[in-house]
Amino acid sequence: MRAFPALAHISFYNVIRQPFFSLVTVGAYLFILASPAFTMFTLMHAMHAKKLILDMGLATILLSELGVSVLGIFSIVGGEMEEKTSTLLLSKPVSRFTFLISKIFAVALSLLFVLVPLVIVLIMTLKMGVPEAAYSEVKYSILWFEFLPLLVAVILAGGANYYADKNFASAFVISLNVSLVLSLLILYFVDKSALQLNLFLPAVFLWMAGIVMAPVASLFSLRGKLFFTLTFSFLIFMLGLTSDYILGKFMHNPGIKIIYSLIPNFQIFWSEETWLKGGGITLHYLWKTLGYMFFYTLGMTFLGWSIWERKEVSGGR
Repeated sequence: MRAFPALAHISFYNVIRQPFFSLVTVGAYLFILASPAFTMFTLMHAMHAKKLILDMGLATILLSELGVSVLGIFSIVGGEMEEKTSTLLLSKPVSRFTFLISKIFAVALSLLFVLVPLVIVLIMTLKMGVPEAAYSEVKYSILWFEFLPLLVAVILAGGANYYADKNFASAFVISLNVSLVLSLLILYFVDKSALQLNLFLPAVFLWMAGIVMAPVASLFSLRGKLFFTLTFSFLIFMLGLTSDYILGKFMHNPGIKIIYSLIPNFQIFWSEETWLKGGGITLHYLWKTLGYMFFYTLGMTFLGWSIWERKEVSGGR
């Protein structure tokens, strides 16, 4: 396991330097930023329109986390198998379990760099308000706090690429996260009205959903085909959203119980309704979800390792 930190560090940078990482992050960022424009056509009251923005924002974050998780794990597992990089690594004193768990940890860490900017822009968008009518009070000045970090990140990443020969994509992702955190801090001190900083709590559950998807996608990535991985990961996601409804009435059957336990239950990670209620998210619910994420991820990692142990990789252990 002494190789774990080095493998995780390299894999993390290999994920965030991929073009899809920046594209998904920026695309979701701009979609959340533009979401008030969509609510203008719903003829909703401002309070209901804000709820719609919140729903759209959290759903966008969830899909972004899951998409980056699947593409990220494929790029550093299936992609390395296609390029025979895994053969070179496994010819060293590195076990397959260490190799696999380091990849999943790297993806989990990289998902934070998607989560943070998207939650911050959602907080700022909710703060800005909804332009439902000419008399609506909308703080358009907040757009500066949303657009300037993007511009600063592009400039810093371009400078790092030109002068220090750093990868543009990874430099952009790190710069965007840092500049957005600074922008949020400035907004917090400049604008005296409250920000919904507690929105980070339900967003953490969406991050857990992305982590749970990583070992599942790694099982499909062992086939080394992107289309195969994307297709079956999507099917697992759809089953995970409906498993309680489809299988709940058959839980008396031992076979159904086994199938139910193998399918990741993504419904427990959608905590928006609980968060919106007066009681909020309890510490018990948080620990219960953390436990589910940890043991499911560990179990799927062991399953992937056991399957990979039987797979011939030249030079592997």
